[in-house]
Amino acid sequence: MAVPSGKTPISFLQELCTKRGITPQYDLLANEGAVHEPVFIMRVTVGDIIATGKGTSKKKAKHAAAQSALNQILCMPNGVEIKPEGSAPEATQQSQPDSEELGAGNPVGELQEFTQKRLIKPPVYEFTTEQGPPHAREFVCVVKLGKFTEKATGRSKKSGKRAAAATMLMHIKNLMQDGEKTTNIEESDDEDEMPLSSSELRASYTALKEGKKKIPVPNPQQTKEIQKFYEKILKSDNKTMQKLKKQPLNAPSTNYCQMLQEIAEVQRFEVSYMDIAEMSASAQHQCLVHLTTLPIAVCHGTGNTVDEAHAQAAHNALQYLKIMTKS
Repeated sequence: MAVPSGKTPISFLQELCTKRGITPQYDLLANEGAVHEPVFIMRVTVGDIIATGKGTSKKKAKHAAAQSALNQILCMPNGVEIKPEGSAPEATQQSQPDSEELGAGNPVGELQEFTQKRLIKPPVYEFTTEQGPPHAREFVCVVKLGKFTEKATGRSKKSGKRAAAATMLMHIKNLMQDGEKTTNIEESDDEDEMPLSSSELRASYTALKEGKKKIPVPNPQQTKEIQKFYEKILKSDNKTMQKLKKQPLNAPSTNYCQMLQEIAEVQRFEVSYMDIAEMSASAQHQCLVHLTTLPIAVCHGTGNTVDEAHAQAAHNALQYLKIMTKS
């Protein structure tokens, strides 16, 4: 069904539910796929109606689930298969490793299943070096899962990958036996974490201003991660990112907030705005925009109105990204 102009599936579903005295409940069911091509599956419950949707971001999956629920509520043909509550979504089967990796006792398949059940990013495998003579070559495979990294060798890339996965599984099982919580597997600065609220941001910035909190200096590993983050953005073929690289940020009628949001969705970082109650020295509204990039970036903006302050903050953030991705 077509959503009315000016509304999104989420807002339209909320509007219909408000009239009926119902509140939609959204739940993230799964986070699957490769790190560079994630697939999120979201479920929405509206009274007795349960619908699911999937997308390359949590926001898109939420919109798809809302659209699916709207199709049911308004008795329209549904393009998205609806699963009963508690059943596994079909996309789970599509995102599983190939058949050679799903055999019983296979550590690669077991590790993949572990991440899917706990809604964390799948493991990343990388072959770093080869060692040994030509007739007895060994492949070194490094697997990274959240904040943990393990390494193993094998006579082939497949056996090296299996050995690395088995080593990682053993490490995780030992942690769980010692009482370590599963949620501690992921890195604390994971890009999919929910952004701080305005009050939390304000408290953080106040602590920095008063000297109660120090900005940590990146270590060599973190510096390397920062370089990789911006190299990834630099190589992006997204149209909005290409426009940012090639054109100056002074074109008339440019929606800087929308442009920043589009880049954020593709590059998978969050954007949040915090309005400052105190007016500037020139009696203008002030705003800070917070980007969960590597490292976290904060840009200031002012304007005659709150919206103009947001626009200038977004403009300054785009200038920052343009400088950081300049080749």
